[in-house]
Amino acid sequence: MWPWMLTLARLPLAGAFAVAVAMAAGAEPAHAGAAATVGLLALAALIELTDLLDGLVARRTQSVTELGGLVDPLCDSLSRLTVFFAAALVGWVWIGVPLVMAGRDIVVAYVRIVLARTGRRTSARLSGKLKAVIQGAAVFVLIAAAGPWVAPGAAAPLRVVTAAAVIAATLWSLADYLRGGLAAAREMMAGRLSD
Repeated sequence: MWPWMLTLARLPLAGAFAVAVAMAAGAEPAHAGAAATVGLLALAALIELTDLLDGLVARRTQSVTELGGLVDPLCDSLSRLTVFFAAALVGWVWIGVPLVMAGRDIVVAYVRIVLARTGRRTSARLSGKLKAVIQGAAVFVLIAAAGPWVAPGAAAPLRVVTAAAVIAATLWSLADYLRGGLAAAREMMAGRLSD
C-alpha cells in the first residue's frame, strides 16, 4: 500500500509544482521571490523523495509487483514532464528540453515492450537511473536560477548549461536503451519474417 501511495503521490505533487511555478513567475517570469523559491524547492524535494522511497519501501515490505514496476516509470515520466513543461512555459528552461525528454520516454516505453515480448529484462538501466538523477538535480538548479540568490546575469548561462546537461543525459540514455533493444527487435522481426 505505501509504495503505491508514494508512487502515485508524484502526480499531484507535480501538478502542485506546475501551479506554484506559474504563481511564482507571476508578472516577472524570469524571477521568483524568496518564499516562492523555498516552496518550489520543497515541492521538488518531495517529488524526488517519493521517487527514491517507493522502490525502497516496496523491497523492504516485500510488496514488489510487476504492475508497480510498470506504474513507477509512468509516474516518473508524467511528473518530470509536468515539472519541466511548467518551467519551460515560464521561461526557466528551453522548451526543447521537455520535448526531448518526452520523446525519449515514449521510445523507451516501446523498447521495453519489445524486450518484454522477447522475454528479456525490462528493468531500468544504469543510464536511465543516471538520467533521472541529472534531471532531478536540474530542477533544483532551475528553481535556484529563478530565485533571488542568483544574479540575473548568471541565471541565463546557468539555464543554458543545465538544459544542455539534461538533453545530453536524456539522449545518452535513449541511445543506451535503443542499443539494448536492438537485438530483441531483430529477434521479433526474424520471427515475423519466418512465418
